[in-house]
Amino acid sequence: MNTQFETVCRQIAESALRVGRNPESVRIVGVSKRQPNDKLVTAVLDGLREIGENRVQEASEKRPIVEKLLEEVGFDISQLKWHMVGRLQSNKAATAAGLFDVIQSVENVKIANRLSRTAAELGKSLEVFIEVNTSGEASKAGVHPDSIIDLIGEIKSLPGIKLNGLMTLGPLTEDRDRIRASFDRLKETLDGIEVEFPSLTAGWDLSMGMSGDFSEAIAAGATIVRIGTAIFGPRTTI
Repeated sequence: MNTQFETVCRQIAESALRVGRNPESVRIVGVSKRQPNDKLVTAVLDGLREIGENRVQEASEKRPIVEKLLEEVGFDISQLKWHMVGRLQSNKAATAAGLFDVIQSVENVKIANRLSRTAAELGKSLEVFIEVNTSGEASKAGVHPDSIIDLIGEIKSLPGIKLNGLMTLGPLTEDRDRIRASFDRLKETLDGIEVEFPSLTAGWDLSMGMSGDFSEAIAAGATIVRIGTAIFGPRTTI
């Protein structure tokens, strides 16, 4: 019987093939926000290798427990990569820099500086993505696409961090055209950055698309999709 993770992998592969892409060009970050530890352990044993969390506090409690459970069954936890995918408050940035391998939600210089300072102190190369508000919704975090060149210029040489991609959230709507337009704008933003900083952007990722809209994201060029409930089921009410 296929597991939920295997089913999601197949669906993502089918979405990639429909638009002429290699399924291996799309990675899955399993977003375990408000999910029980045992579900995350099961998904990892089924093949998940990249884990996303929305809150620093929840991740700080969950990561050591999950890794201990995995080590008890002989799993090599060095295979895992932990992503911060939620909005990051500046007062949590130092903790996040030590806890995560990737921060997908950098939206200003203040947060970047705090991540840089802690990562450098730890002798760590922290992978960071810039979050971009491509939907124009005031409720969404992220830098405006027109401001991203200036932000990159200010943070690209900071020690301890490595710029490695862009992230966005699609709009909360059933209008698939609006969703696709939001994802297309992230790809267009990356294209503009490549013109301005051609040597910086080699190998950059585009993180966009979740359980309800990953097909549109893959069609627009996503290299990372952030999948939660499709893998783990409904969230708890923690």
